[in-house]
Amino acid sequence: MAEKVGEQNALLAYQCCLKAISDIEKVFKKVRTNPDFQRVPSVFYASNKTGQQIIEKEYEIRKKHGLPVTLLSDKEIKKKFGFEAPCALMNEKSAQIDAYKASVTLLDYHMLKHKLKIYTHTQVTACKKKNSGFELSTDRGHKITCKHVVIAAGFEAGQFLPEIVMKLTSTYAIISEPVAPEYLWEGRSLIWETKDPYIYIRTTQNNRIIVGGEDEEFQDPVKRDDLLRDKISRLEKKFRKLFPSIPFKTDMAWCGTFSSTEDGLPYIGEWPGKTGMHFALGYGGNGITFSMNAAQMIRNTITGKEDERYKVFGFERMKI
Repeated sequence: MAEKVGEQNALLAYQCCLKAISDIEKVFKKVRTNPDFQRVPSVFYASNKTGQQIIEKEYEIRKKHGLPVTLLSDKEIKKKFGFEAPCALMNEKSAQIDAYKASVTLLDYHMLKHKLKIYTHTQVTACKKKNSGFELSTDRGHKITCKHVVIAAGFEAGQFLPEIVMKLTSTYAIISEPVAPEYLWEGRSLIWETKDPYIYIRTTQNNRIIVGGEDEEFQDPVKRDDLLRDKISRLEKKFRKLFPSIPFKTDMAWCGTFSSTEDGLPYIGEWPGKTGMHFALGYGGNGITFSMNAAQMIRNTITGKEDERYKVFGFERMKI
């Protein structure tokens, strides 16, 4: 990232995501419901010799800036986690969460606490700029007037953007039947690799294992779904090669589409010249932490506070 956006901007982006983990934790302590938020280490391992060079280079720049990182040798990886790799980076400030449960928890909280109204199965078909703000039209014939609009619709937000700012990727995932806890590796770490396409692995509170990856360039939903059976087989083989002693049996599988950007960072804030229309687009694969940053940044803009994060997450960087 330092090579793409500059070292200081890359550092700021990393620090913002790191802080967002703690901010997310505070939110759910405030609402007194835990949507499976859990502090777990993150392990980024070298898939091969090329990956080893990536890991060693990454370790040096993170260490230089005082970021939380430990370089693990092949022997340490084998002892701690039970799989073989030349080396790995471990970050003990990471966390995992059930994103769906978290979203529903927050919506329920604000419906009860602040009388939030939610209109499901309602599409916004038009958004027109007015002198006092915006007028939105819905597919049910209603009009909504407001001073500010926040668009947080993922890759479907494209209809509101003057230019294409992301590319679409299909990703695949499988989840195991519950396994005995003694089969799970130390710390139940989040695990991912340097190879592209990579796999990522995490556990759940009821001792299931989620394995995802095998990403493909998105073409259309039919072709994406047709690949699912083959992708299940590939993900199973990769996991069993890594952890041959774990009795992994796929219980469910799914696929979906996500957006990514050229620099791996999200797009947050107002499009230049479109004051009052705010985008919260957590593109790049770190949508949970990016979303926390988006909430804070957009709140600051609406309340008139400056925010340095726009220089790394805002649309203005498209000019660079």
